[in-house]
Amino acid sequence: MMNNKKCLNLLPFSTESALDSLVENRRAYTLSNFELNIFETYQPADMVPLQFSDFSIINMIKGKKVMHLKDKVSFDYYPGETLLLPERSLMRIDFPEARLDEPTQCTAITISDDKIKEVLNYLNEFYPKKDIHTQWSFQLDKFHLTNSDELVQLTNRLFQVTLSGDQQKEIISDLVLKELMIRIMQTQDLLVLQDPTETDTLFFKDIKQYIKENIEERIYIENLCDLVGMSKSALYRTFKAELGISPLEFVLQEKLIHAKKILKETRSVKDACFSSGFSDVNYFIRLFKQREGTTPGVFAKLS
Repeated sequence: MMNNKKCLNLLPFSTESALDSLVENRRAYTLSNFELNIFETYQPADMVPLQFSDFSIINMIKGKKVMHLKDKVSFDYYPGETLLLPERSLMRIDFPEARLDEPTQCTAITISDDKIKEVLNYLNEFYPKKDIHTQWSFQLDKFHLTNSDELVQLTNRLFQVTLSGDQQKEIISDLVLKELMIRIMQTQDLLVLQDPTETDTLFFKDIKQYIKENIEERIYIENLCDLVGMSKSALYRTFKAELGISPLEFVLQEKLIHAKKILKETRSVKDACFSSGFSDVNYFIRLFKQREGTTPGVFAKLS
């Protein structure tokens, strides 16, 4: 609710004559390496079952669903969010607000196990991660993502190519799909680093600990380079390759996480600003609103 969510472009809806059902009407576009499914619902419904035989990337585009998944607490599902589900995951879905004049729209990109293995094997062989104990992989405990700009741009591009008449769309869509998979894994790695219960030993853990210990100070990239014994260019390449962001962007994200914690505890914008290493309250307010979609004062009240 607090996040400034990035939403996907609305896709063309089915014509009335093409509708086979008012609940989860499905159109499928099958390419060599994946299948794009577009679902539309035009009336309220409860506990509608849905299951795919392959790994699926689910995107909510319009409206609201309530998702019921095995071994998960039921949750509301809105535009600006992406779900990752393993093969044969049974979903039961409520559509509390669907109407003829306000239908829901959702997509599912299904990818075969062979394609996923091909991409992961390539990444692990030619672009191994910094920490020898980790490999490129999807982390299905981090299955519910808030869209970033990169995820939105790539997903929109994949949809555009898939629905086009481009004679080279098999080639182009394959390249876009691979990049989308990489960005999703980078997003999950960031979630792992932000999870206080995570205990895996990762290269970035030392950097995160240093940031936490010096959160009230201005942190320069030189500090991080000295910490891990790397040049600026090497550190930048490592961050971009494995997390998809720069080292200073990671520092900024950690400072905002700390600021939100202070806002919840003290309700003080000034305390949150200065204790997170920002020296200008007005700049902090502008930055916070840009990143979180609301001002720190409103965030504090709603928390």
